[in-house]
Formats: sequence, C-alpha cells, structure tokens
Amino acid sequence: MIVRPKPNLINILSALKGSIAKRIALRSLMVTLLACVCERIKHTPLPFAYTLLLHRTTYLFCILLPFAMAEPLGWLAPVFTAIVSYTFFGLDAIGDELEDPFGRDENDLSTDAMVRTIEREVLAALGATQLPPVLEPVDYVLR
Repeated sequence: MIVRPKPNLINILSALKGSIAKRIALRSLMVTLLACVCERIKHTPLPFAYTLLLHRTTYLFCILLPFAMAEPLGWLAPVFTAIVSYTFFGLDAIGDELEDPFGRDENDLSTDAMVRTIEREVLAALGATQLPPVLEPVDYVLR
C-alpha cells in the first residue's frame, strides 16, 4: 500500500495529469467572457447620445426661456413651449425604449439567439454531433 501525504488545495487545482482542464480551458474562458459581456450589457447605463441630448435640451431651455417670455417676443412663448415639450416627450419615449433591452420588441437584444449560441458551444464542447440549428432572422429581425 502506497501512502502519500494529503494534497492541499493548490496541488489539487494545479494537477493537470489526467485532467480535462487542458481540453476545456479555451471554451471555459470563452463562456466566462461571454457571461461577463452579458452582465455588462445588463448593467450599462444610458447611452452617451441620450444623456448628451438631454443635457443640451435642458441648457437650451434654460438659456432661451427668458427671451421667449420677453414682451416683444411674447407670441413666441407658445411655439417655444411646444418645441421644448415635444423634445422632452421624445426623450421620455427614448428612455422607455432603452429601459428594458431584454424584451420581445424588434429593437431589443436577441437573447434567444445568444442563448442558442451558448447552447451550441456547450454541446459542441461536450462532444455532441447533433446541434440545434442556428436561429435565422425573420423579416430582418433576429429574435
């Protein structure tokens, strides 16, 4: 009977002989990176263009409001108010669209296609020969 000392955690994790770690290392790294990308998409703040448009509209509103309320140009106040209101309602609509990128609308992320790609990669890593088909766009929309 051969008695060896009990290996510590470092020896267990670094043992490569007889391990499948070499074969799955690249695929494990790719799945980890894909998971990080999905997590980053979920926690990404509003796009820069949206915040830039919001700031510029607010600045424009604050700068031009005194001029629109002046007596000689008093007739411009309703026009100016309508334009600014239209802009703010547009920004609100953009915010509603950007609020949930994981829905089922045409401009949402195609999470089903992402999941199918991950499923195909995992099955290929496990050695499966029958892989589910790649999702194709229908009327130029990938769901």
